[in-house]
Amino acid sequence: MKKKWILLLLITISSTSLTAQDALYPNTFPLGDVRITAGPFKHACDLNVKVLLQYDTDRLLAPFLREAGLPKKAETYGNWEKDGLDGHIGGHYLSALAIHYAATGNLECKKRMDYMVSEFARVQQANGDGIICIKPMPDCGMPGFTVKMKKRKRSS
Repeated sequence: MKKKWILLLLITISSTSLTAQDALYPNTFPLGDVRITAGPFKHACDLNVKVLLQYDTDRLLAPFLREAGLPKKAETYGNWEKDGLDGHIGGHYLSALAIHYAATGNLECKKRMDYMVSEFARVQQANGDGIICIKPMPDCGMPGFTVKMKKRKRSS
């Protein structure tokens, strides 16, 4: 009897969450359609941009350049970026730049984002197969960071 209730509960939760998940997507809108002009959310967004702009983009790109056989422009950051998860933060950083450029229109975020994408294009060219890859790290159980990007014409 207890197993039947657990099964029923799991089915209910999974079907409810699927419905809730589906309901989220029709209500989205581009970040650029809204500007936060004051208050704690504006402060948080400004603080995020301030922190993003403190990172050295070349240090985040160093693992990608190294693996492609290209000369690094700076040494990699330490900790995760040097001890087994090389390139991990670079992917998050690029996403954060894109989100904050869309949300704020900050031109320095766009400049850094464009720079990273152009450096990734160099990595793709050096690899010859369109792949941006950081080697797998079997010691830590991580499969490595691999991205396959399609080449597109830039609109701006």
